Amino acid sequence: MPLYSLQCPEGHITEQYMRLSEFETAKRSQHMRCGCGLMGEFIIHAPISVKVAPDIGYDSPIDGTHITSWAARQDDLKRNGCRPYEEGMRQDHERKLVESERILEQSIEQDVERSIAQMPNAKRGKLYNELTRAGIDAVVQR
Repeated sequence: MPLYSLQCPEGHITEQYMRLSEFETAKRSQHMRCGCGLMGEFIIHAPISVKVAPDIGYDSPIDGTHITSWAARQDDLKRNGCRPYEEGMRQDHERKLVESERILEQSIEQDVERSIAQMPNAKRGKLYNELTRAGIDAVVQR
């Protein structure tokens, strides 16, 4: 059941739960007016689902705490530094992971090339010989 808030021009806030089917009637009636008698702007909030039975709920995937209410869920998220899962988060994480791996590979390649370029010619020749004996195709670029 949605929660409706009414804020009048004076800044007073009145809240009431009601069915969507009752909203139009309530909007025109006196019982949804502010305590000061003024009509204000209605704001519809998302329905709140609350579980109160201890055998209904889930175990936190972070620390295993049994979660049985909305407040316990909010506390679990806050305590563990988490946020609610949203669509696309997994794909975004995978995209960032691929990008960070690409950047790491590029950085390693640059470091290896720089290190080889700074080697004396004799040391570079030994490295080339070791790589070719190990069956690795090495290309000498000058």
